Amino acid sequence: MARTIKEIYNEAVRERNKRLELSEFSSDSKLSIMNGLTWAFSAVIYSFEALLDVFAIDISNAINSRINGTPNYYANALLQYQKGDTIKVREDGLAFGYEVIDETKRIITQVSYSESTSDVNLDNKLILKVATGKKGKLSAISAEDLLLVNTYINRIKFMGTRIEVTSLKGDVLIPRVSVYYDGAVLESEIYDLIDEALNEYIMNIEFDAGIYVSKVIETIRKVKHVTDVHIDTSTIPEQGIFVACYDSDGCIGLPEKIDRLIYTNSGYIKESTCAGEEKELPNFRQSIKLIIDKG
Repeated sequence: MARTIKEIYNEAVRERNKRLELSEFSSDSKLSIMNGLTWAFSAVIYSFEALLDVFAIDISNAINSRINGTPNYYANALLQYQKGDTIKVREDGLAFGYEVIDETKRIITQVSYSESTSDVNLDNKLILKVATGKKGKLSAISAEDLLLVNTYINRIKFMGTRIEVTSLKGDVLIPRVSVYYDGAVLESEIYDLIDEALNEYIMNIEFDAGIYVSKVIETIRKVKHVTDVHIDTSTIPEQGIFVACYDSDGCIGLPEKIDRLIYTNSGYIKESTCAGEEKELPNFRQSIKLIIDKG
């Protein structure tokens, strides 16, 4: 880490004072020629050290992102995948790439990774979750495209590495809660504001991030005119923050109540479409019970 100009200057002065041949130039004045030159050269040395710090960070980041065989290596490789193009691998197997870079063919926009273990295989398996689209409007990659992606990753992976690439439909968020509001506006306006807040929450959440009950409730509580958010344990159906997850066959499971935190199967969440597999799952408006706060 670069020293400050003052630290460099003070060290230079101490070193200078050790030399008898320079003792006659000793002066406490900041305006003396010798002190002025010392300060100027201290500034030059500081600039050089700061430049070295930036260079070291850039080199470290470049090395970390190019280490072959690490989870980050495979995640970056998936982001570089170009549908329909043939990858070229170097003869030594240490690098790969496309002859022409075409970002319009890159269908993978989000990647996360984790490792899983089993009693059958001693080696860990690297699981890579992928999705396409923009944050807040993510979707699963089609089965046909996922087959091509797995062929691509199997070609560049290192011998003996166990990798599974998955891409699932978004997990459905069901905020079944009682929301108290001040009664100053119509119910329809409150529902619109809550929908907007929850969709903004979905838009800003990182891919494969944890879904916290407290953050979902806080998102609703911050809505204008909302006075309180309550989970009523006496109601039927049961209230709480629920998530329904798709499996690898495209079938959605029963909603699971979140105790405090949950990590989604797909890596992202969305509102129920109330159609197809999700026809029995309520959307945000159907999940939330509005109550005028008379207290």
